[in-house]
Amino acid sequence: MPKNKHREVNPKKINDAAARRLQYFEERRQEIVDTTRQLVEIESPSDDKRAVDRLGQFLGEKFSALGGGVQFHRTTDFGDHLQVDFPIASGKRAGGPILLLGHIDTVYPIGTLANMPCRVANGRLWGPGTLDMKSGIAFMLHSIAALQAWGELLRHITVLLVSDEEVGSDSSRHITEELAKKSEAVLVLEPSYGLHGAVKTARKGIGVYSLK
Repeated sequence: MPKNKHREVNPKKINDAAARRLQYFEERRQEIVDTTRQLVEIESPSDDKRAVDRLGQFLGEKFSALGGGVQFHRTTDFGDHLQVDFPIASGKRAGGPILLLGHIDTVYPIGTLANMPCRVANGRLWGPGTLDMKSGIAFMLHSIAALQAWGELLRHITVLLVSDEEVGSDSSRHITEELAKKSEAVLVLEPSYGLHGAVKTARKGIGVYSLK
């Protein structure tokens, strides 16, 4: 009878490890808030290429400072799409590549900050694009920094931040599909609904038919 290849996992060890990681981020809460605020205060509506590119360049510098290989997929109608690759050291691979997926465009026009400034009140962070999805991008940055600090960057990680998600993703879809096919898992860091932060593991789809 073949041996079971699945490792026995000690739930207590998982809980202890999760608690240590949570504590790590709790201690850096203000840093994450500050990063999110920086991103929110660079307005980036989908239809303003110059504004979106400004945010893309800012993020490119942030990811480059972490050692990522930065490239831009140039477009004419929308902001350039940002791709960052974090390869692992030879001999340390622990699994297939991971794609972190997100978008840097928002639905808010330039000037929204004047009436909706970024602020913290009652334990919440307010501002245009905070939820969708500049807080998620901030967490990408800090998560990669954490993996490096822990010595646990054991998979090739690709970050893809597109610039046209709010208007249909027509110019970025082929890039997303190509990178997703090469990845063992794709994590979209848009925030979950509700206060408990539940992870979405599936989404419903649609079918479109033309009847003649």
